Amino acid sequence: MSIDLQIDEYIKQKRYRQINSVIVCRDSEIIAERYFNNFDANSRNPIKSVAKSIMSIAAGIALDKGLISSLEERVSKFIPEFNEGRDPFHKMITIKHLLTMSSGIFWNGGVHYHCPMLTQMRHSGDWISHIADCAVVDRPGTKYNYKEWDVILLAKVLDAACGDMFDFINDNLYKLLEIKSDRWYKSNCRVYYSVADGDEGKNESYSNLTARDMLKIGQLFLQNGYYKGKQIISADYIKQAISSSNVNIGYGYLWWRGDNWYACKGYGGQNIFVNPDKSLIVVTQATPTSRGMSYNDIIWFSERLC
Repeated sequence: MSIDLQIDEYIKQKRYRQINSVIVCRDSEIIAERYFNNFDANSRNPIKSVAKSIMSIAAGIALDKGLISSLEERVSKFIPEFNEGRDPFHKMITIKHLLTMSSGIFWNGGVHYHCPMLTQMRHSGDWISHIADCAVVDRPGTKYNYKEWDVILLAKVLDAACGDMFDFINDNLYKLLEIKSDRWYKSNCRVYYSVADGDEGKNESYSNLTARDMLKIGQLFLQNGYYKGKQIISADYIKQAISSSNVNIGYGYLWWRGDNWYACKGYGGQNIFVNPDKSLIVVTQATPTSRGMSYNDIIWFSERLC
């Protein structure tokens, strides 16, 4: 039985009705490409928190171009609210702390990201000032806590360092990978937030990509920053991004990682999984539901087939 049919049969047996796309690519060749729910190669799906990993790529490109001199640069250099002394730890927070989710700012994600803290932020009218008023409860760089605060602050840093963050991503990543995307959501207070998880903020995220677009992101990293012979991001940054941080063995710079793999993951089943030992990439897309399914088993099943 072909890999395509085995994937079809597995998804049917599991009754995964929300799965929209599965691509399996080995040695730069697509060996399985399946679509469901009237999706096809041109259909675009919300990428959710895969956008975090794309923002990490943007940070790496900004570093390569000298727009950021070091990941050890203080956030307070780019965000005035963190230079006002509202919290004694603010001036210790670095770009690297944002990339590793270790700013130390208090966060409670709620259940399936139906998050009261995000609701309060949205109602504040000034998102960055609201975050700056939250207590720093852990010394920056000492504790991992997966939270939206850090990625929102990173978006603000990238805006300050690179001009408009989406324009920078579009010009220096998407266009070079031949990816088309709608503009990401930017709030009335001029803060990007295109990584909303769960139902909250579902109308604010326009970061929709095709499965083949997502595959290109995986290929870029698997190929050490090269795409069609052009170096888009340095191999050195990629190596750092997919390595364990000092606060979480399973997390790098907004990229998830394991013993022989690294990945982008978004709420509800958006995945770019890379196994460099097998030169293998698996992409999944799904319609998010309140259950917050990840569909990691489809990845492991596809990997075993290879």
